[in-house]
Amino acid sequence: MNLTMRSKRLTFEEKGVVVLKGVLDHESALLIQQIITTEIKKYADELACSVADYLASVSRWAHPCTMTSQLYQWVESLLKALASEFIGESVKLHKINIISKSAQADLPVPCHQDIAYSREDPYEFSLWLALQDVGLFDGVLEFLPYSHREKIEPAVDFWFPEFMDNRQTSFLWQHRAIAVPVQMGDAIVFDSRIWHRSALNQSGRDRFALVTRWSRINYQSPTEIPERVPTSFGMWTCAQVTQSLLQRGLEKCFQHPVNADLATYLDLWQQLLIDPGKLPFDVDKLQAKKALKGVFILNHAAAQHNGGDAQGKVYAHLWHCLLHPLSQWLNQFSSSEG
Repeated sequence: MNLTMRSKRLTFEEKGVVVLKGVLDHESALLIQQIITTEIKKYADELACSVADYLASVSRWAHPCTMTSQLYQWVESLLKALASEFIGESVKLHKINIISKSAQADLPVPCHQDIAYSREDPYEFSLWLALQDVGLFDGVLEFLPYSHREKIEPAVDFWFPEFMDNRQTSFLWQHRAIAVPVQMGDAIVFDSRIWHRSALNQSGRDRFALVTRWSRINYQSPTEIPERVPTSFGMWTCAQVTQSLLQRGLEKCFQHPVNADLATYLDLWQQLLIDPGKLPFDVDKLQAKKALKGVFILNHAAAQHNGGDAQGKVYAHLWHCLLHPLSQWLNQFSSSEG
């Protein structure tokens, strides 16, 4: 191992995060960008929606999908060799993700520890490869150095519609967290236990990153990773709750009982909201239809493209626009039926 790489590893071990400059040349970064944008256009066409609508709902793609499959061999060879050289031992690849933060989906991702979401397959560190320049206004990553030495807390359910990122507004974060701007081709290496977030993308420019998760071959995963604590409507419950509420709503609002899947309910409600007839509860129909469409796209992207919502905005929008007023209206029947 050369002295520079050894110095970087020591910084990583001490602080939990370090930047490796120029991991990828600009030509290769642009090629990966082209693969991503081409596949996103195909994905949008498959769902008969615009690229803008697709990117408003889908901001993460996991392996396997056609996007990551085109990069897998390169990751397993060249990037794996870099990760192994950096950590000083042979490494194992756990996951590949492509993450976007665009004008259509520009929200911050709240403070969290990655390992808390990977209880079934814990990994040691991430290699976050910038495919564009990421300045302070482009959705920059922020880290709390040394926090990888703290205990692992339960996974943060930031999909919960009323979630507040109290850690990010704390005195500790405001005074000790660091922003890590990078240039195209740079890689941020960070411990899976470190507290971090990504900021709002204020520039409106696309920000794509290739994110890979690794561990040493002899890595001993922590034994104290807490179990998830689901919220009433959030990351692990929202699809089921949405399906239940929309199904009950069809029966009570429209006397239209249907036993189907979530995709069918989403489609039916979009069609029913076109009707000028008055709902028995107040909603902005235009916003409700838009929110239904967003979840419809996300649901199909999850099934067909291994896509996801990295920012937790899609279901939260539907909750505020339709599901919350619907659930309040349905409560009267729960009381009478009980």
